[in-house]
Amino acid sequence: MTDRKKQRGAALLIVLLLAATVSFVAVSAMEKTKLAFSRTINVTARGEALWGAFGIETLALAAVEEILGQENATMSLDDPWATAPVELPLERGSARVFFADATTCFNVNSLGGAYDDRNAQNGPVAEFIRLAGHAGVGEFDARALAESIGDWIDEDTSRRPQGAEDGYYTLLPSPYRTGNQKLASISELRAIKGVTREIYGALKPYLCAGSDEAAMKINVNMLTEARAPVLAAALGPEVTVQAARDIISDRPPGGYAAVQEFMGVPAVAALNLSGSDRFDVTSRYLQARAEIVYDTALLEMTSMIETGGRGARVLARRIGAEE
Repeated sequence: MTDRKKQRGAALLIVLLLAATVSFVAVSAMEKTKLAFSRTINVTARGEALWGAFGIETLALAAVEEILGQENATMSLDDPWATAPVELPLERGSARVFFADATTCFNVNSLGGAYDDRNAQNGPVAEFIRLAGHAGVGEFDARALAESIGDWIDEDTSRRPQGAEDGYYTLLPSPYRTGNQKLASISELRAIKGVTREIYGALKPYLCAGSDEAAMKINVNMLTEARAPVLAAALGPEVTVQAARDIISDRPPGGYAAVQEFMGVPAVAALNLSGSDRFDVTSRYLQARAEIVYDTALLEMTSMIETGGRGARVLARRIGAEE
């Protein structure tokens, strides 16, 4: 082979290598451009879905206001809004809103009140221990947990007998301090002394975080048999979970028209309760969960709504599915 032919062959090889390199760079650039474009579309779609969620939340508040304005002020599981989701069409997607009661639970913030031996044996602490027992948590662990939650919420630095203040948490491998305020979500419990994965999983279905330290007024018309432990704990130590289930299953269709009707149920009347302030036939707290599909985005937002003299207002919201 002559030198000229060798040179032509080498030049051709170089050209082919350059062409391959340029093609690879071009393909890589196109892939990055497509990826960036897809990300932009997804980010835009999620942003639109989020704005849609806030709009739906506003509609949910208006719906709650309308429910509150009805002549029959009671709320029950038989109400249309409580039985099926509300379907909402969107220009480039769809949305569903699920309304639910949020009173058939124990308010953990009620454990933050002033502590003394009397309320350790009665009141919220005793009720929490009963509820924990119904959920399979031992009395010792439940009492220690109740006191740790109380220490986490209260603003002082005095440790309750089995509780924990900053002195405990600041010595942990990853130190932090107590909240010194009411819990906004029960997920915060996981930071508190004594809350193991097992205990959290056992108690989570029955707990909530109300806006104040008052015991939750349970809407007896919204109780399901799955929430029987909550009712049993609220009624007192003499009531078993099965007895609470029986009370719930015997509820009349449409629920009770007044609290006095519930208090007059033979199984409840036999308890000789001091009052009916723990129970109601309407709900102070409601939950609105929106599932939104917009283009490529799927978003879920849950809003905790408080009803009262000032109308309906959003207390807290969570973006994303429940943990």
